Amino acid sequence: MRIIRSDTFRIESCPEGRQALGGLLEQYRCLVRDLMTVINTHWPVLGALEGHRIIQSTEALMHPTSKRPVVKYGYFHRRYYKFPSYLRRAAIADAAGQVRSFHSRYNRWLDGERRRGDEKPPKLTCATSTFPSLYRGQCVRFSDDGRTAWIKVYWQRDWIWRAYRLTGTARYAGQGRAMSPLLRCKRGCWSLSVPIEIDIERRADTPGRVLAIDVGMNTTAAGAIVDVDGTVHARFFERRSDSDREHRLMARIRARARVAGRHGGRLQRGFCRATYRQLRHLADDQAHQISRRIVNRAIAGDCQAIVLEQLKGFRPTGGKRRSHLNARFHRWYHRMLTERIEAKAAEAGIRTIQVWPRGTSAQAFDGSGKVRRDRTNASLCVFPSGKRYNTDLNAAYNIAARGIIYLTQPGRRKSAGGASGQKSPAAPRSPVTLSSLWANQALNQVG
Repeated sequence: MRIIRSDTFRIESCPEGRQALGGLLEQYRCLVRDLMTVINTHWPVLGALEGHRIIQSTEALMHPTSKRPVVKYGYFHRRYYKFPSYLRRAAIADAAGQVRSFHSRYNRWLDGERRRGDEKPPKLTCATSTFPSLYRGQCVRFSDDGRTAWIKVYWQRDWIWRAYRLTGTARYAGQGRAMSPLLRCKRGCWSLSVPIEIDIERRADTPGRVLAIDVGMNTTAAGAIVDVDGTVHARFFERRSDSDREHRLMARIRARARVAGRHGGRLQRGFCRATYRQLRHLADDQAHQISRRIVNRAIAGDCQAIVLEQLKGFRPTGGKRRSHLNARFHRWYHRMLTERIEAKAAEAGIRTIQVWPRGTSAQAFDGSGKVRRDRTNASLCVFPSGKRYNTDLNAAYNIAARGIIYLTQPGRRKSAGGASGQKSPAAPRSPVTLSSLWANQALNQVG
């Protein structure tokens, strides 16, 4: 299995060097903008081409050579004189990709695939904030230690090589094949993002054990390590370590909202923007830390897969407007945590599976039926037999059962409830719980 990870190096330079990088970026974006108009004009012909063929056909329209002295669009040779050839081909591929995306969206709109508010057709925006890919040896060169980069920049109406010092940590260097870096600029800070293609040895699909995660609100993540026989080998809870700081920031927002709306006025656009940004950064940091601990548990427990719930597009409906529950739903970062787990599991060669979430918390893991939530403590539930159990752990057991059935019994994948990459997996006809694994084990022993 091949994955791509990127090392980001910050470019340290003087104002003159940053101005030269700005000239490179400006020339590249102007060329992409002009190329999009040409490619869109000839799209009935160019749209059927792929890869290098569309690049060659576009160059034949705008780039003269000794064998092709006359081209249809001579403007490009006059306007972009001595433009680097490899950077020009990167711009053609970039422009063709944006035009192809526009036509795909426009065709879907014509076919009636429209969301709410999409009454107007999509438009082709040529002035985009794209960034160039620099081909190694042609547009960028690195020193032996990787701390210096020579970049071909646009300075004083000419293309020249200029040296830049790089800072940052090479996390993935030496683990795979380095690809062409991407030049980026964010808030005045220039950087090079170097993709690394890494070959990962993937673990067997037929699991001995899986690690199931139930992402909740009271408990950030409840996990269980379960094998194919339905034996639970480990249980754990993961909670945020910055809850106090998060509550203080939310209290600050509520206090300012009371002052701003004391006369019935509406909150202005960008209200408490800095505080909300701090909350997002806290959630991102916690997602990284918790996902790393979860993947480490999967490695230590010799798990072949991590099973998660398919919560993409989930929109909670509980909680009135401006209520505490509604605010908690707004800060719930289940998708961020799921994406971090998938990324780190791929690096470890562990497969991730997403199953249908409905019924995982409502059904008892022992197969006795639907559970009843405790009125005083939402984290506890009562089984039909009268046993009290943790709701999140009960859901984690059922999630593990659905993941194991998906891996070991391909014929029951639909009843297990979806897989990774599905937008709306089918709901299981019968509840799949941990007791389903016990029943399968009993049948195997009898057989």
